[in-house]
Amino acid sequence: EIQKDVSLVATEAAEQQSVAAALQADAQKDLDEALPELEGALKSLDSLNKNDIGEIRGYVNAPKAVEKTMSAVCIILKEPKLDWDHAKSILGDPNFLKRLREYDKDNIPNTVITKLQKYMNDPDFTPEKVGSGGSAACKSLCMWVRAMDLYYRVSRAVAPKKAALAQAQSKLDETNEKLNSAQSKLQAVEDELAGLQAQFDKSIKEKEDLEYKID
Repeated sequence: EIQKDVSLVATEAAEQQSVAAALQADAQKDLDEALPELEGALKSLDSLNKNDIGEIRGYVNAPKAVEKTMSAVCIILKEPKLDWDHAKSILGDPNFLKRLREYDKDNIPNTVITKLQKYMNDPDFTPEKVGSGGSAACKSLCMWVRAMDLYYRVSRAVAPKKAALAQAQSKLDETNEKLNSAQSKLQAVEDELAGLQAQFDKSIKEKEDLEYKID
């Protein structure tokens, strides 16, 4: 009976493991859509230095592409103003690039993405066009903005899948606990039977030895 229980629970655990693996693969597939763009944007940021940022900040009247890019950056950073003077002030922050690299991309507010759509829907707001109309540094900043927008959208699509995966994993953990418990009980029974068998074998041998001596 216990052996039958172990077999049933083991089958259940295997099925649940298969479900959890499929859910994880599905969620990872969606994340893989955004990760290359995100990694490319971060790598591009890493190529920038203070001189590159100083070049952007040096504009008295920034080209449209530069001003547009910095407005989008200000929106994501939740800055109170989007004008060029304010953009220049945040560019002057020694930790500006660090703020972008370490930005909490997993908790971007919906309001930020809503405001950002004005730029995301602008056909001129692409890394290539911004780079040609502004600077190489602005191209990197534009890549970062677009990567944040994409990551937000993919994360939202993945969220219910992650929740389903967490639920499946929790169920699997419970089943594995049941399996371990059932296996422990089975082992105890088998150990007890082995002990009884050894005791029986010993009794038989003693009996046979005694009969041999009598004969």
